[in-house]
Amino acid sequence: MTSIQSIANRLGQVSGMLSEIQQSGSAEQLEAVLNDLGQMDAELKSAQAEFTPETSETMRQDLVHCRMALHGMLSLVSDIRSETAERYRQVLGEQKTSFEQMDESTQQGAHPEAYQHRQMFKQMDVVSSQLHQLNVAMMDAGFQAGRGQQSDIEISYGDSVMNDPTAGTDSTSYS
Repeated sequence: MTSIQSIANRLGQVSGMLSEIQQSGSAEQLEAVLNDLGQMDAELKSAQAEFTPETSETMRQDLVHCRMALHGMLSLVSDIRSETAERYRQVLGEQKTSFEQMDESTQQGAHPEAYQHRQMFKQMDVVSSQLHQLNVAMMDAGFQAGRGQQSDIEISYGDSVMNDPTAGTDSTSYS
C-alpha cells in the first residue's frame, strides 16, 4: 500500500468520525479529527518523495480519490456547522443577543448547552480550514505527480523522435 492509499484509508476513518459527531452532536472525537488531519498533511509531504515517473500516474489517481473524499468531508462539515447553528439558535431563542454579549465564562455558566454548540461551530471552522489546506496540498502533490509523468512522456517522445528518421515528416505537406 502506498502512502497515498494509507492517507485515503485514514480519510475514510476521519469521515466516519465526522459522521458520528454529526449524529451525536457531541464534539468528543473532534480533537482526534484535528490530530489526524494534521498527521495526514505531514504524511502527504513525505509521500511526495516517493513519486517516480513509473508510479506518478497511480499516485495522481490516488490523490484524485483522496480529494473526492475531502470534498465529501467538506460538505459534511458544512452540514454539521448548519445543524449546530440551528441547535444554538433553538436553545437560546430570544436570549441569543444577550448571550453573545456575555464573556465566555459567563456564557458557559449561563447556558452550557448553547456554549457547547457555539464551541463546536467554531471548531468546525478549524476542521474546514484544515480540510482546505490538505486539499491544496493534494492538488500540489497531484501537479507534481503529473509533472513527473509529463517529463517521462517528453523523454520518451524525444527518444522516439531521435530514433525515427521519419518522425516529424508530414505526408500531406504541400511543399
